[in-house]
Amino acid sequence: MEKICSFFLVLLFAVVLRGSGNCKDGEGSTGEFAGEAETTDGSITGDFSGEATSGRNAGGFSGEATSGRNAGGFPGEAASSSKAGGFSGETTSGRNAGGFSGETASGRNAGGFSGETASSNIIRDFTNEAETGNSTGGNETELVLDSFEPGYLQLPVTIPVQLSANFGVIRSNSLHAGIDIRTGGRTGEKVVAAAGGYVNRIAVSPTGYGRALYIQHPNGLVTVYAHLDEFEEEIEQYVINEQYRRRSFSVDLYPPRGKFSFSQGDFIAYSGNTGSSSGPHLHFEVRDGATHTPVNPLLFNLNIPDNRPPVIYYLAIYPLDNNSFVNGSRESLILPVTGGNGRFRINAPVPTVHGHIGFGIKANDYMDGTWFRKGPHSIELHVDREMVYRYEINRLSYSEMRYVNSLIDYRERVLNSRNIQRLFIQPNNNLNIYTSHKNRGVVSFTEEGTVPVRIEVSDVAGNSSALGFDVNTVPFPAAPETRVPGNMPENFKMIMRYNSPNNFTNDMVRVSIPEGALYDDIMFEYKSTGMPDGQGTIHHIHNRYTPLHINYNLSLRADTIPPRLRQKALLAYVVKNENGNINISSAGGTWNNGYVTGRTNRFGKYTVAIDTIPPEIVPLNISGNRDMSGENGIRFRIKDELSGIGSYNGYIDGEWVLFEYDAKNDLLFYHFDPGRIGKGKERELVLKVEDRRGNESAYRVNFLY
Repeated sequence: MEKICSFFLVLLFAVVLRGSGNCKDGEGSTGEFAGEAETTDGSITGDFSGEATSGRNAGGFSGEATSGRNAGGFPGEAASSSKAGGFSGETTSGRNAGGFSGETASGRNAGGFSGETASSNIIRDFTNEAETGNSTGGNETELVLDSFEPGYLQLPVTIPVQLSANFGVIRSNSLHAGIDIRTGGRTGEKVVAAAGGYVNRIAVSPTGYGRALYIQHPNGLVTVYAHLDEFEEEIEQYVINEQYRRRSFSVDLYPPRGKFSFSQGDFIAYSGNTGSSSGPHLHFEVRDGATHTPVNPLLFNLNIPDNRPPVIYYLAIYPLDNNSFVNGSRESLILPVTGGNGRFRINAPVPTVHGHIGFGIKANDYMDGTWFRKGPHSIELHVDREMVYRYEINRLSYSEMRYVNSLIDYRERVLNSRNIQRLFIQPNNNLNIYTSHKNRGVVSFTEEGTVPVRIEVSDVAGNSSALGFDVNTVPFPAAPETRVPGNMPENFKMIMRYNSPNNFTNDMVRVSIPEGALYDDIMFEYKSTGMPDGQGTIHHIHNRYTPLHINYNLSLRADTIPPRLRQKALLAYVVKNENGNINISSAGGTWNNGYVTGRTNRFGKYTVAIDTIPPEIVPLNISGNRDMSGENGIRFRIKDELSGIGSYNGYIDGEWVLFEYDAKNDLLFYHFDPGRIGKGKERELVLKVEDRRGNESAYRVNFLY
């Protein structure tokens, strides 16, 4: 039974009660950016603007033929191997299928797995986790990249290589920490060790990197292999044993040193589509083991052909304070760029500027034989023949990834799905990619005249492109300087400074934003409006076009919720879908002292919702007294529309069994293991699924196996 939001019950101060009807919970298929998925804490994960990561349809569906073990299962699919996945008419394999490609790594103890014995499959969201590991400060010494002999690392696959994403390409809330190697829309391709070493970590998660393997090398490098379908046999059995011991599908394991050792080129796993992958591919990383920071794998002479220069699509010019103008306006100017073969220009009258000005561009890189979009390796800005800004992406720190929201023009991305990179540095942008800048890339234009500007974009192979243009500086009467941009917003409440804590409170809402959460000062706005049907209140917390670097505390008044429903209350993020209907999605939080309080990392529209409906369990290939001897497993679809799946556990004849969860496709599946449960008798299956508000569903069935 699909959970539907049909009405909002007013509990005096706009408390929303979820029931049944015609308004679906959640943000639908787009989120704030095209193609994104949302996590239950309100953060955004995934790949964006509809870009396919790999596979024919970027989801591995619609008639694709794949090999190996797969997850899911729909009537009518053709399969020749142990599988549990796919859509009608599809031949598939691989442990999971579909989803999103914006992956991040989880660190030691991230999610609470290392060394724990879990009692249930509690769902932990890895998609926004940072690699923790050891401290990156202190006396740790970074590896010198040019000290490695060519050939020290080899490509981790044995098939011809094309990349669907490179190191540093922009993702939602992150920069890509590795390279994505296409596998022809198939899972089950052999993955080999890029260099000799031992496995120092194995992680399995329904989100993020899915099934991932980490190999420590003697020279201090660590290589990472993610979205795998299946590990090498000994590792696979070790992982399954640990999953049963911990009674958890999600595990984060650190085998004893030397337990699993490999030479360069040895088989270690099969490629897959697990976790938050948008299609079959191998995500490959190289990390500095001392600092746990990802390093650009293409710096290691992997011999991937690239003779194509980057392409520049748009130029942006920004007035940065009230005394600055572009073409007589305080609004930014975005111009299309034309050209090719490394030389680009704008087909527009020479822009006029005055005051403090910033520039930006949208540029992609491409490699031989593919039109998958990559990110530039370096960008330089020259004004009047002087370099005023430069970045180069060789290393990335997980603790800094979210600064990408300051690197880009976040508003332009939300409005138009365009990744325009700022060529100036906001006050609280601490990315470590900036190698040179003058005045943070902000240029002061005050003396009349024509000034030449040149922007150079390069890839890691040395191919480069340039955009040249002029700007005319025009006079403007002097005025007291202010860093607050634009005119006073209609719902302005206070100026919030990026370098201090900020608090806003009224009778209905409390907003507490810590120092360092903002990238620049803002003119904070707030208003409240009613739901379209007149039942309920929406709190407009600033606007969704302004990014935040870290979480802030949000409390909405909900003192009229009856005691029996308080534990079911949560914050809900509110959006209108393309049809104008209201959708809500969970932003977490708990009821306390008359308020529902939670931590979130985005501004926008919020309300209070109550989740009283348990998850939905739909059997896909099992029914009462069915003989399952000819099947390789049991498959279910599980779904919860608001607070999200919190935990799941399956039992056969009273014994816990390993159900694997493909979160992006809402699929839960168990592979029959005769060595553990035997064969040839009538059995009872009990499956229990609980959401994040304690609502539980149970499915019981007898079957033969």
